Amino acid sequence: MDWNEHIDKIKARLERERDELRERARRAKAGAGDELDKMEEKWKAFVSRVADVELSDVTDEVRETAEKLAAELREGYSRLREAFGDAGGKRGAEDPPKDGGEGEDGEDGPAGGTYTMGYGEEFRRVLERRSAQSHAADLLPLLRPGMRVLDFGCGTGSISVGLAEAVAPGELHGIDMEESQIAIAAAAAKAGRHGNAFFQQGDAAALPFEDDGFDAAHCNAVLMHVPGTQAVLAEVKRVLKPGGLLSVRELNTPSSFIEPDFGQLDGAWTTFSGLLSANGGHPRMGREIAGVLREAGWSNVRANGSFELFRSTDDRAFFHRFVSEWFFSEETVEAVAKHGLVPIEQLDAWRNALDRWRDHPGGLAGFAWGGATASKPS
Repeated sequence: MDWNEHIDKIKARLERERDELRERARRAKAGAGDELDKMEEKWKAFVSRVADVELSDVTDEVRETAEKLAAELREGYSRLREAFGDAGGKRGAEDPPKDGGEGEDGEDGPAGGTYTMGYGEEFRRVLERRSAQSHAADLLPLLRPGMRVLDFGCGTGSISVGLAEAVAPGELHGIDMEESQIAIAAAAAKAGRHGNAFFQQGDAAALPFEDDGFDAAHCNAVLMHVPGTQAVLAEVKRVLKPGGLLSVRELNTPSSFIEPDFGQLDGAWTTFSGLLSANGGHPRMGREIAGVLREAGWSNVRANGSFELFRSTDDRAFFHRFVSEWFFSEETVEAVAKHGLVPIEQLDAWRNALDRWRDHPGGLAGFAWGGATASKPS
């Protein structure tokens, strides 16, 4: 990626954050709004410093100054987010987004859009059930000790630590836009003594890594939330070595199911698909991913798929609890109402049907996953 592309990405991200924070400042503390006004001068300095810089004029001093100003802006925006959170209490799905990642309701995802799932405790429990063995099974046989692997949108790191173990003494680098997820992932790596796993906050559409630096890259349920899918894939391709591996696994929402649905619950899947689409996501990404990778110029694309099933009494109780706490949460219900996806009274019928499903001895639910492995052209 050349200098102009790099700067354009930084400018676009900072401008999004500035505009979003201005709207939040309008509804939050006057003091926070005043601080954002003061930071406008730093924004102008950043734009002025990088404006019309030719490639031949990009000295180390120009780079350092631009990166320093950008870092100061990001730090200031982070302080403001905390202030707005304190002022406004719990964020609703309609509130402007916060800089976050794979990671999850009302949160900004890489390359724009809103991360539908949010970062609540109920979804964190879903993430922590996932492992490299269960959710990266197509990548694991391709990994070798000594490899350097990127896990973009790593979330809580439950998959990352298994990838780190597979490539030890090589390195696993996890990146996610949500700081709280990075903290959980780092703690999991420390607890498991995975000293070769490193985690940092960052944007998958502007990766903080050098060109051609990784042997493999992985993501799980990331691209389905990203409007700018091709921008993320271009960044991942940039940081992979020629011939480097990519493994992607995404949800195919229309093929996911609850059985029996009591004539009700198929509609809940349709509404979830609508919410993903309204937030800029792709409910069929698991079905489409192989074609998306071919379109993006990847080689050796091989599609795969599987179901994540919930069938035992304990599994049904877990699934019921997750759906009850997330899909029927105040934030999600407000988002459904905002986008006019379904009459709100329909939710009561779905709640009752879900309770019946939990207690049904033959109850079965399944997330349908579609994925693909590919390689960067040599």
